[in-house]
Amino acid sequence: MVSSDFLAEALWDGHPPAQPGPQLQVYIANLRRILEPDRPKGGAPQRIASRPGGYSLSVTADELDILQFRELISAGEQAVEAGDLVGGAERLRAAVQLFTGLPFPDLADAELFQPELDQLEEARLDAYQDLADVELALGRHGSLVRELQRLVQEHPYRERLWAALVVALYRCDRQADALAACREARRAFTAGLGIDPGARLRELAALVLRQDASLDAPASEGNPRARQRLDNLPNELTPLVGREAELGEVCSLYRKEGCRLVTVTGPGGTGKTRLALAAAAQLRERMADGVGWVNLAPLTQVEQVPGAIAATLGLADRAGEDPLKVASRFLRTRRLLLVLDNFEHLEEAWPVVLDMLTAAPDLRILATSRRRLGLRAEYEYELAPLALPPIDPPAPLPELREVPALKLLVARGRAVRPHFDIDQDNAGVLIRLCHRLDGLPLAIELAAARLRDRSEEDLFHDLEFNLAELPEAFRDLPDRQRTLTATLAWSYELLGPQERRLFDQLGVFAADPAEVAVGGVCSGVADTNTSIGVLARHSLLRRYRDSMGTSRVSMLHSIREFARNRLAQLADEQALRCRHADFYLRLARTLGPRLWGHGEHKAFRLLTADAAELRSALLWAAGPGGSKDVALQLVGELWHYWELTGDVTEQYRIAVELVEETEGVPAAVLAPALSGAATLCWTVGRNDQATRFHSRAYDAFREAGNSKGVAWTVMCLAVQEAQRSEMATAERLAMDALSAPGATLRTQVAALVLLSRIAFYSGDHPRALELSRECAALARPMGDRWLLGIALTNFAESLQHTGDFGAAETLLTEAIAGVVELGAQGNLVGYLESLAGVHVENQRIEPAIRLLSAADAYRADHGLPLVTDERRRVESIIEAARNGAGPVRFGLAWAAGRSLTLTQAADEVLRGRSRRDGSLPVDGHADPVTYAVDDLPDTAPW
Repeated sequence: MVSSDFLAEALWDGHPPAQPGPQLQVYIANLRRILEPDRPKGGAPQRIASRPGGYSLSVTADELDILQFRELISAGEQAVEAGDLVGGAERLRAAVQLFTGLPFPDLADAELFQPELDQLEEARLDAYQDLADVELALGRHGSLVRELQRLVQEHPYRERLWAALVVALYRCDRQADALAACREARRAFTAGLGIDPGARLRELAALVLRQDASLDAPASEGNPRARQRLDNLPNELTPLVGREAELGEVCSLYRKEGCRLVTVTGPGGTGKTRLALAAAAQLRERMADGVGWVNLAPLTQVEQVPGAIAATLGLADRAGEDPLKVASRFLRTRRLLLVLDNFEHLEEAWPVVLDMLTAAPDLRILATSRRRLGLRAEYEYELAPLALPPIDPPAPLPELREVPALKLLVARGRAVRPHFDIDQDNAGVLIRLCHRLDGLPLAIELAAARLRDRSEEDLFHDLEFNLAELPEAFRDLPDRQRTLTATLAWSYELLGPQERRLFDQLGVFAADPAEVAVGGVCSGVADTNTSIGVLARHSLLRRYRDSMGTSRVSMLHSIREFARNRLAQLADEQALRCRHADFYLRLARTLGPRLWGHGEHKAFRLLTADAAELRSALLWAAGPGGSKDVALQLVGELWHYWELTGDVTEQYRIAVELVEETEGVPAAVLAPALSGAATLCWTVGRNDQATRFHSRAYDAFREAGNSKGVAWTVMCLAVQEAQRSEMATAERLAMDALSAPGATLRTQVAALVLLSRIAFYSGDHPRALELSRECAALARPMGDRWLLGIALTNFAESLQHTGDFGAAETLLTEAIAGVVELGAQGNLVGYLESLAGVHVENQRIEPAIRLLSAADAYRADHGLPLVTDERRRVESIIEAARNGAGPVRFGLAWAAGRSLTLTQAADEVLRGRSRRDGSLPVDGHADPVTYAVDDLPDTAPW
């Protein structure tokens, strides 16, 4: 409602007549006739209604452009906040396009309306600034440059417009113009306002100069920053030969409407894995979220398949949730190719494939197997052996060189005889050789390895004689498989007794053992190094050095299967498996205690490199015919390693089964296993079970006379009581642990951490600050990044409560750097959430939102919900960030953070910190690591 007095002031510019009422009524009547020309005489007006003391105007939002503008701005902000950047940009663009010039030009000279007109102009410019930010996030920089150049000339003191222009110019490959815009903005601010531009423009100039990746354009419209692509394809050691047509056919299958599952089938040795690898590399660019390679060969049970897939996707089972559910949830919103290699021995795992395809509409799966999986959605591609050359009449040499089987034979022959080629003299025997090997790539490669010390004629003679005899022993195999098995058997028979003995025993290993492990496990071989060299020359294995410089040996799946079959025929198979478990128990006993101090980085990487062998040893020792003592000791040594990795579901189940029945087990063996099993229970959320096992561990440590273990267990029991909100009991137990006779420094720091948390949540913040400061001071020289990270986070929270946000940020950044350096994500998501809280307090709103979004996405993907108190804390940080940023800035930053992995988010934190204070980001892989471990300090808690 507008009062009559206000209208009179406006109409007569502050000098109304003595009696304005009658003339005002005339003006209102005229206006009513214009707005409602068809209103019957004497009818009640609908548009301008008389009210006591004035009048009101009735319009709908779509009838008045200023109302349309406000509606569009609100809708655009809501869309951006919800993650719909395209829809948000459309609404914001429609809002600013309503302006065709100055708004309400007839009122421009009326001083009475100036505040409203200024407010409307401010809203228009804000909308332009928001629109520019959204369209930059959509990759539309090319169409923005001219518009932004015009706007900064008209409004030279709008820093966000200048910043958008700089980014747009840079993304258009106009770096010099972007720097010039930075200088021009600085001149405008200093000359016109006498101040320097803000921090964002100053930072942009530095980012442009060093061509920082953060300025790069997004990968595609609608995605503000491409999610980190998965790409763990194994390196191609040799080029794919003779399969060009097959490669094209497999890739083309995915172009068919509805084709989401392709299974490459065929007998062993046809090159299914090699073709799948090449196909995955070619399809990679069509997959927005990349390619994941899952090697199923080391697995022995169907139940292990979901865990292997989850591990490939980088999903830790920290919450104890079904890994298939975790993987399906992760894949639901991703366009990704998943390669399942060597499926044949786990074919009963087909429901896993079906569940993933059902849950994830954009998932594509490529499987290799000797048989199809049997699903309705499956497209089978049967891979035949390589095409063979004609025998009679033979083709000309140029044509023969292009026949796939001969092409592969020549290529592999040159690897051992550099000048080897097909010519008129050897063409006939090479043609017959390819036919004798049925065109099987693996058989051809095995035979070609013998060209090092045999002529073509001698090689064919050997094969002709031996392969004719050997198939009799393999009547139960299909023809092609008999050929491969016979070829492997032929290669095996060419070995000396020492090499055959070593080859048989290599079947005990699950993956790629270190050569020192081969020497430590295998027996009856005079010189394992020499024998490994012979096996490599026969192409039965490959030697290589891993990323840490450790010498390892690797076998193809078909060859490893043959070795395992040979192993099963050995009379001393069980003794060999026992030596394998003992060897890796010694490794665990050496490295496990070193995960608690300065050597933890090296110890962690070494254990990770042999994770498959450690798992294999645990499964054998815990199974029928194994050694329960060995299994219990493995749990006692490795539980903290599993805790650091976060991958504990399978180990939790095994550990619980082991410690439930422990009659006759020595207390010295039982106590660490019980403590480890209790911690695994706590990690997966079984707090009551954890308390029960810790109580048993307490008794076992006392029986064994291990006072250090007793003190550690009391501290663990205190943590469990705190989780049940039994704070008085928790505090009493923590004090007991702190003063226990055997308490190590580690136990004391852990107890002090708990006491500081109890003080903080009880409101005694000065005591919490004092204790947390003491924890950090004690933990720092210990070199344990895991324990230090917890202490630093608690210290940072207490400092944040005092308002010392800079110190809190420094401590949390140190904790994050420690996690990145170690390589085990551990508590990283919690550290990032805590840092986001500090950023909000410190008015660094957008970095805070990105961290919160990345953490939220990680928790959603990994099934890691927050407990009630933590959820309230994080939700309050998110709400504060939303209020501080406004809907558009919040939506843009949230969308950008959503596409970050936890590691990327941590890297952003470290890079941002290094830019501000000149420090260098941590590189967790800078130092070479050898297999030697004697130099690592032992700092275990007992």
